[in-house]
Amino acid sequence: MAVKLSREEQYGIMALVDLAYNLNGGPAQVRQIAKRQHIPQRFLEQIFAKLRQADVVTGKRGPRGGYSLAKPASEIRLEAVMLALRPKLQEEDTTNAPALANLINSVWTEIEGSFHSTLRQFSLANLCEKAKDYSPEEPLSAIKKNNI
Repeated sequence: MAVKLSREEQYGIMALVDLAYNLNGGPAQVRQIAKRQHIPQRFLEQIFAKLRQADVVTGKRGPRGGYSLAKPASEIRLEAVMLALRPKLQEEDTTNAPALANLINSVWTEIEGSFHSTLRQFSLANLCEKAKDYSPEEPLSAIKKNNI
């Protein structure tokens, strides 16, 4: 069973990998990333607003503006990206819940902790390195093969 990403999460990670590859020292405009990665521009603007609020990217207004990574790609962990994009689940009051429900919640909390631990192991730089292995037919073919 695979963990499913929402479109927002998938597009956000794709856009950040694209940004890390194509940064070249300057900001990238959302429309450029959206075009390269076939992501609806308005949706990507909403995603970048969340990533900016979480200090994953920085934004610069104006004709030479756009978005840049807030830190080096090696310092941006997938956990930070997912926390910015995944809606926070509301904790329910389990004081009156049946014992079995509390047991399931306890196990789920443990699984979620493992998931976050795994996300902390991967950085954008790791994904950029893995992207170099994709063939030209893959969706990342528009990304330049620059060193990070």
